[in-house]
Amino acid sequence: MKRKIATLAAGMLLAGLLPGCSAQQQADRPDIYVICKSRDSYWDTTRWGAVDAGEEMGLNVIYEAPETEADLDVQIQMVQDAVAAGADAIVLAPLDTDALNGVLRDANLQGIPVLTIDSDVSYAGRAVCVSTQNQAAGAIAGREAAALLGGKGEVGIICHKADAQTAQERLGGFAVELDGKTTEADGYPELNVVDIKYCEGDIERSKEGTKQLIEEHPALKLIYATNQPGTVGACQAIEELGLADQITLLGFDYFTGADVYITHGVLDGVMTQNPYNMGYLGVRYAKKLLEGKSTPAIVDTGATYVEASNLNDADIQWLLDPIVDRPAFND
Repeated sequence: MKRKIATLAAGMLLAGLLPGCSAQQQADRPDIYVICKSRDSYWDTTRWGAVDAGEEMGLNVIYEAPETEADLDVQIQMVQDAVAAGADAIVLAPLDTDALNGVLRDANLQGIPVLTIDSDVSYAGRAVCVSTQNQAAGAIAGREAAALLGGKGEVGIICHKADAQTAQERLGGFAVELDGKTTEADGYPELNVVDIKYCEGDIERSKEGTKQLIEEHPALKLIYATNQPGTVGACQAIEELGLADQITLLGFDYFTGADVYITHGVLDGVMTQNPYNMGYLGVRYAKKLLEGKSTPAIVDTGATYVEASNLNDADIQWLLDPIVDRPAFND
């Protein structure tokens, strides 16, 4: 295991959260680099899942993330830096399906196993993907959208990135569910997707995109947002326009304050992933790979539809906030 002073210092920032660990004990631990997509609050939960796994399993977890999901070049550099620092394993939430393949291949050539979380890459050398099955989650969203409208209606979509695997699968599952369940015998209404706005996983762009959808399509009945910034931006736009009673909103990824939007009828439902388990299991399977143990190629962490009727259920509350009272990324 190669180490550099910078690697140890970074690892000790997180290891400092773990009482009772000496510098020598930290130096003897494998270094697991966990590189996520942005500093949005969604990833705080992933970070703590990874840190908890590292504490339990005797690993140094070095967590990094670019500022926003538009910073693909920054994420690529983070992977390169992890390889140069002598990472023992890399757990990556990739911002692009193909663009990171080269640096991941370089990692493998250095004997560093690569795992993906949240979304996958096309590189065949990645060992394990720990994520929501996004196609299936998109289909659940489509089924709920049909039930929410209860009849024919126009649908607009706020999508994070055209070339992101998560976006493609969440859109694909949603569209297949609508297109494949359009007869009265099936019990689903006919719905028409009239427009898709790509907003690069940015709250402000998603907010403006939502307003554009509503202005350009006066008969619009429902908006489907495919990730957390898109959902937040859509909530803000609908609230500002005072259209909660006219526009049905179905989002993806729970966020702090979503309960208020749900209670007030701005957000009708949200597909909720399990980012804590993504971080935890990503590190757990990294350890298994370092020990030479067999691992599955795909690990499904599941998705749950949250709405007003189940919001306060105990199991839902734990899913929504498994890291209560723990600091956010920038704290």
